[in-house]
Formats: sequence, C-alpha cells, structure tokens
Amino acid sequence: MTMAEQYLMGAATSELDRMLYQGEMFRPEAERLLDRCGPGPGARAADVGCGPLGILDLLSQRVGPGGEVVGLDVQPEMLRLARSLVAERRLDNVRLVEGDAADTAEDKGGFDFVHTRLVLMNVPHSGAVLSAMVALARPGGTIAVQDVDWVTRVCDPPHPAWTALVDLVTELWRLNGMDVHLGRRLPRLLRAAGLVDIGVDAGIRVFQQGHPYHTLLADRAELCRAALVERGLTGHAELDRLTAELRAHLAQPDTVVVHPVLFQAWGRLPGDPGRAAHRPGH
Repeated sequence: MTMAEQYLMGAATSELDRMLYQGEMFRPEAERLLDRCGPGPGARAADVGCGPLGILDLLSQRVGPGGEVVGLDVQPEMLRLARSLVAERRLDNVRLVEGDAADTAEDKGGFDFVHTRLVLMNVPHSGAVLSAMVALARPGGTIAVQDVDWVTRVCDPPHPAWTALVDLVTELWRLNGMDVHLGRRLPRLLRAAGLVDIGVDAGIRVFQQGHPYHTLLADRAELCRAALVERGLTGHAELDRLTAELRAHLAQPDTVVVHPVLFQAWGRLPGDPGRAAHRPGH
C-alpha cells in the first residue's frame, strides 16, 4: 500500500482544513525549532509530507530569495491546496513535488535542511522515510523531525469512553505497523540513522471546551470508522455509543483534554556543509 493509502484519515476537505489549522496552532513550536537548527539565507530546504502547507511558509522566509524550498507529498489533494496557498502567499522560492521522499527525483545530498512533521507516526515505513530524508541532506546538513507521543493523551475527569477510543485507535495504528508513541524515540532514531549533535525538545498543549482540538479524539475515531470496523476492532453501533458518550462528557465545562506531547528532534549529517546553512543548535 502507498503512504497515501496508509494514512488512515485520508485527505477529505475536513481533514485538509484540520491540517491547516494544526499548522497555525503549532507555528510557535515550529518557529522555535527553526531558531535552533533551521536553514539560513540562501540554503536549500525540504519539507517532507508537507500536506497543504506544512512549514513551507516559515522555511521560505528563512532561506530568502536566494534559497529554495521543496515541498514533498504523496497525496495529490494535499498538493492541489498547497499550490493554491503557495501562489496566494507569493512564496516564489517554494517548489512542490508529488511523490515519496524515497522515490523523488530530487538531488540526493542536495539539501541543507530536511524536515518532516507528524508524518513518521502515521506511516508504517517510518524508518524508510527517515533514511530517505538523510539521503536528501548534504554532508553537514540538518534533519529535523516533529512527532507526537500519546503518553499524555488523557482527559480529566477521566471517562471510560475516552479510554476505550484511545485503545481502539492505538491498536489500529499498531495493526497497520505504526506507533502512537514514536515521539519519545526520535532522538535514538536520528542517532541510529547516522546523525550527530542530536538535540531534543518537547511540549504539551491543554484544551478546554470550545477549542477545535477538544473533540479531536472523537473526530479521529469517526474519521477512522471504516478501518476500525474492517479490522474487527469495533462495530458501527459500538463506535456510535462511544463517540456519543465521549462528546457528552467533553461538553461538560470542567472537562480538560491533554494533547499528545509534541517531540522535536534534530541532528546533523557528519561532514562539512561547505556553507553557513544553519544556525548552531543550543
């Protein structure tokens, strides 16, 4: 199966909208990451699995008119919206490419900075994607990865429907060769990929009633309905009951939702980059 088929939530309009919202919500975290290890003026940067925008706009600002940003994604619907946004925002140094990082015709060893966000957890071949990212980087170039760990995915007060839906989606990801706890493993994955000067950071968001991500678990379970039922993990009636009970619980003013912790990890490919392509991490 392709990465697009494995991404169980698909590319429906609602999911595209959520991804755009997510990009804006996590903009401060992305800015901090780029302050630590991002590309400088004139560099070449790639955003792997960029979706409808990813951090293409942030990278465009960093590399400036003398640099280039390449956005890679396997889903045509994602890139269709990305092309519209890139044109609308006049990101003239951004180029979009359809395809997997492992299969792209882009120059291997040609990028100063290669990034991905919330991709590795959602594909069964995360190791292959990371290896492809490393192959795209030039000697001395930087690889940066952002991904979540569901260790903090809780609500308070607790509710059985929340626990049941977390367990269902976690098992669905496992059966598809994916790991909802991948975030904590990012530093050692980068080291195993041959990178040096590894850095790591993490942060958590908490949501209250009225925030779009307050109901994200119920929304995700419903987006994954077909896969959950096909895998025999639940039935339609049971899923309807669980999501209805959880939504009723989340509608209570005192219910607080803790989002999965967002890990950021970065490292450098050994060698001399031959240019001042990134700021030193700290």
